[in-house]
Amino acid sequence: MSAAAGHLSVDALLAWWLHDEASAAEVEAVDEHLMQCDACGRALDELVALGDGVRAAFRAGALASVTTAAFVQRLGAQGVRLREYRVSAGGSVECSVAPDDDLLVSRLEVALGGVRRLDAVVTSSLAPGVEHRLEDVPFDAGTGEVIWLPKIAAVKLEPANTLQVTLLSVEKGGAREVGRYAFHHRPGRAEPDPLRPRPGRRSGSPGRWRHRSRRRSRRRRRRP
Repeated sequence: MSAAAGHLSVDALLAWWLHDEASAAEVEAVDEHLMQCDACGRALDELVALGDGVRAAFRAGALASVTTAAFVQRLGAQGVRLREYRVSAGGSVECSVAPDDDLLVSRLEVALGGVRRLDAVVTSSLAPGVEHRLEDVPFDAGTGEVIWLPKIAAVKLEPANTLQVTLLSVEKGGAREVGRYAFHHRPGRAEPDPLRPRPGRRSGSPGRWRHRSRRRSRRRRRRP
């Protein structure tokens, strides 16, 4: 668990903060160490700040990612306004976003049996010849879909264009296309999504970790 010079490793700090893959004894040991070691406390504060920054950028729609259905469901339960489009392999969809949409969810239907590594290549008619490749994206073959979240902040500012996403199964002999999807974006106010619940926003930042003095009380732990 310990790194050089008696300090905790980054892995140990992350496991403690996320309460992931750490036994009760390990959690207790890290608690005691953090109460006495300012250097490790500062290292943990830096990790927390980094996580907060990434989370804020994601919630602001400044990051694109491939994620899981469980993650999207959790965001919806927290009051995040989702606009979702489902596209079959080889298909296309006319799409737009509303000003109050928080997240744009693209559900790409695809057969993933036998796929071990999946890459996604994104191209736009606004930048012909330019490809953005996401390597080794997460997927669950049992769901039959890949969930891609584009940068909604950028989408809201774009003129009419077509975005194409190609999914590639990366194998020993090279890459094999398993699905291609076209999104025909049109600017302007999107129609309300009848399938999307409209819960009220919750105040505060769920899962946010608050700093407490190491010498006065133990640190609190919550999942980000």
